[in-house]
Amino acid sequence: MLDAAKGISLLVGNPDAVAADADHLWEAAPGLPLVAVPTTSGTGAETNGFGVIEDAAACRKVYIGHPSVKPHIALLDPELTLGLPAAATAATGLDALVHGIESLASRGANPFSVAYAAQAVSMVSRALPVAFRDGSDLGARAELMMGAHLAGQALTLSGLGLVHGIGHAITAHTGTPHGVALAAVLEEVMEFSAPAAQDAYERAARAMRLDPPADGDWAAAAVTAVREISGQLDVKRPLRDLGADRGLLPAIAAGAVADAVTKNAPRLPDESEVLEILERTYERP
Repeated sequence: MLDAAKGISLLVGNPDAVAADADHLWEAAPGLPLVAVPTTSGTGAETNGFGVIEDAAACRKVYIGHPSVKPHIALLDPELTLGLPAAATAATGLDALVHGIESLASRGANPFSVAYAAQAVSMVSRALPVAFRDGSDLGARAELMMGAHLAGQALTLSGLGLVHGIGHAITAHTGTPHGVALAAVLEEVMEFSAPAAQDAYERAARAMRLDPPADGDWAAAAVTAVREISGQLDVKRPLRDLGADRGLLPAIAAGAVADAVTKNAPRLPDESEVLEILERTYERP
């Protein structure tokens, strides 16, 4: 909803704009000022002046943005999330966890984004399973909301990566909720990226307070921990169950490679490599 508000704000000053113009909206007339009041803990949309909308005709996600639609005020009130169902808590919270992990590994990472992202991973990984199990736990809800906000601050500085690139393409072609689409490929993308993201995944593992692995492989430990969190949340589904038939996988792979966020990935994939990830996640969660 916050992304929709940004789009509506921009349309006030640019009434003839359409989704195809999204790449040029940074040069558009200013939008109306926004006050952001998030009611989930996930997107971090209250931290920045861009958003993601769906071009239904082209089956792709597009980015809208302008400095004027960065919210002037963000009101973080965890009591507004107390009624959020468990499944939505899981999906939005998983989005925040991915924001933190991808911000650590992004090509655009810098000391400021790393600091935000590490703290976000620490808070979200701890609070999300608790909030999922007991949605009335205000302490967990508050920690989760602040973690999601810090993850938003991180991604605004660093950019994201291939998990979001694939997730956007899955959602555009199947209508799958964003966080569920991310969960479908998160561990597999981390395994693909690990050769180029050892230090980042070690930071993620340490942020999750994992014991030092006996074999010294912090990246594998981080993947295992993320897999366990997804299992606790019951959020990971095979692509087949998300409405993606096998014939759709090449189009999803092409969309993922073309997505702007994929260019920030620590290991840049080609379409065949993304297709291999999709094949791995098609039959099994």
